[in-house]
Amino acid sequence: MTDRRTVAVSGVGRTPAVPDVMRLEVGVAVVEPNVSAAIERAGTSLQAVLDALVAAGIPRADLSTSALSVYPQHRAGDDPGIAGYEVTSMLTVTVRDLDAAGSMLTAAAEAGGDDLRVHNVALTVDDPSGPLKAARDAAFADARERADQYARLCGATLGPVLEISEGSSGPGPSPRMVGLAAAMPVEAGEQQVTVAVNVVFELV
Repeated sequence: MTDRRTVAVSGVGRTPAVPDVMRLEVGVAVVEPNVSAAIERAGTSLQAVLDALVAAGIPRADLSTSALSVYPQHRAGDDPGIAGYEVTSMLTVTVRDLDAAGSMLTAAAEAGGDDLRVHNVALTVDDPSGPLKAARDAAFADARERADQYARLCGATLGPVLEISEGSSGPGPSPRMVGLAAAMPVEAGEQQVTVAVNVVFELV
């Protein structure tokens, strides 16, 4: 009885995907001599920012509190006592209309003034299932082409698939400007959705 002959290969598939959603943290940070004043001012500033975001078209379902902190501010030098308190409050914002992202950020800046803080801006594809499917198709085709070449080199033909597993997958940035919005430029760019697949074929 002869051992089954096999060939194991890896294939990689990539497909472009233009981000259609921006997620970021928008909020305020204030410093006042006492805690109550800091909390009151932060609350007033954050409410102004929140109202501006809603007025700019962000649904409340796409706004959620992500951080709230209170820290003492210490004096420098020989007197290390507490000089005041810093209060930071942040919202996670999902922007689904990238053309309006610039005007949204401008509205938030006008409402929050010098208290405004913006962190962790990320552009992503809201539903990556389509690009992932196309990348899987390309990855399997790449694996089959490699396996077919090896089969020919050893005087065999490619048989059925015996094993298949998906390796790491994910987006990789490839810059591409898609437009500017209002006073604050927002560049969506382009991502490469990548899928790696490991396939074992029988040789016949």
